[in-house]
Amino acid sequence: MKIAPPIRRTCLVILLLICAAAAQGVWANVIGISGARPDLVLITALLCSQFCSAVEGALIGFGAGLLTASLAAPFDGGFGSIVVSRTVVCFSVGWLEERVFRDNAAIAMALVSGGTLLAESMFYAFDPHFPAAAWARGVALETAYNLSLSLPVFLIVRLCLRTRRVSGAGTVS
Repeated sequence: MKIAPPIRRTCLVILLLICAAAAQGVWANVIGISGARPDLVLITALLCSQFCSAVEGALIGFGAGLLTASLAAPFDGGFGSIVVSRTVVCFSVGWLEERVFRDNAAIAMALVSGGTLLAESMFYAFDPHFPAAAWARGVALETAYNLSLSLPVFLIVRLCLRTRRVSGAGTVS
C-alpha cells in the first residue's frame, strides 16, 4: 500500500516535531552550555516550514508552539505567547519559501538564527517576565546554540521532506 504524498509529509512533520519535543524534554537541560539550551522544537519547526507553504508553516508553528508551551510555559503565564510567536514565525518562513528557494543549507542556517531571534523577541514582547539584559543574554546564547544545530537538523528534515523530481526518462532523481 502506497501512502499519498501529502499524508506522508504530514505524518513525517508530526513525527519530526514529536521527536524534537521528546529530545527537548530529555536532553535540553543536559546539553546546555553556560545556561544556554537549544530549542530543538523551534529548530525543527523552522526547518520543516522551509519546505512548506505559508499556511502549512503556520500549522507547523502552531503545533510546535503547543508542544513547546506544554514543555516549558512559565507558571505565571506565557502559554499563548509561545504559541502565537511560533505560529507567526513559521508562517513567515513558509511565506518566504514561496519567494526563496528552499533546498539551501545557508538559507536554513539564516532562517534558524533569524527565526529564533524573532520568535523569542515576540515572546518577550507579549510576556516580559525577565529583566531585559538577562533575556538578551539568554536569547543570544540560545540563537548561537540553535545555529550550531541547524545544519544536522536541516539534513534530517531535507531527507524526510524534500520532494523528488521525475526526470524525462521516468526515473526518479
